[in-house]
Amino acid sequence: MLVSLVIPACDAQPTLARALRSLLAQTCGDWEAVIVSDDLFDYAGFLAQDGLSDPRWRFVSTGRVRSGCHRARNVGLAATRGALIGALDADDLLHPGHLARLAPLALRHGAAADNLALVLEQSGATLYRAMGEQTAPAELGVAELLALTAPLVPLVRRDHAAARLDGIEYAEDVIANLRLIGALGRLHVVPETLYEYRVLPGSLAHGDRSAEAFDAAYADYIERLRQGDGFGLPAALWPVAAQGLADKRALNQAFAAAALADARLNFQTFVAGRPRP
Repeated sequence: MLVSLVIPACDAQPTLARALRSLLAQTCGDWEAVIVSDDLFDYAGFLAQDGLSDPRWRFVSTGRVRSGCHRARNVGLAATRGALIGALDADDLLHPGHLARLAPLALRHGAAADNLALVLEQSGATLYRAMGEQTAPAELGVAELLALTAPLVPLVRRDHAAARLDGIEYAEDVIANLRLIGALGRLHVVPETLYEYRVLPGSLAHGDRSAEAFDAAYADYIERLRQGDGFGLPAALWPVAAQGLADKRALNQAFAAAALADARLNFQTFVAGRPRP
């Protein structure tokens, strides 16, 4: 088959059906979804109660409870069969043309991503797009990737689909995409918005202690680039990546200070309220 999408699921009952419906609505039907339970919950049975099933859905488990999104992604990756590997978080959704647009480009370039939108779950309002008002395809290097304040969720050709590094939970998408660019040289990004990243209060990235946890993670990642293994990146990229992560850490610290004054802020609403360059 063409595409395997890995969907980690932990306390995903409120949103998983929506994510899967967005997959069923794809104009390209040559896919499978590997739903990975990281809470020992029977998601197949849960969905069936609402009359939702599809032979392209496969259900596996980490065998643990809250072992981490990176571990769930690795369990899912091991179960995939597609030529291309992608991700869909259980609280996000795809636009109908996502796979049809990105799959040919990922096969050609090794990976391809879209200009995803960050959307407030409670209101459905779009905060901003990862690449802003991009009008043409872009080729991102390490510096350009780390300058973004939103994630990218690429489709990746199997020969470049690396397992997530153990123990990296915060900003794990950033480290994964750093390593992908280290292997490819550049990441191809189209100007269209084909993926909605939903901003949910209380999630891993938007919980009460998220700024503190991300600060500690960034400090560790910067040290690994300066004194450690560099995440397997070519050594020439270590200083660029370390500087980009230091800039991310500084922005996160600015958010933490702002959140002390306004508890309603999360990182994405903080970023959306800043003057755009």
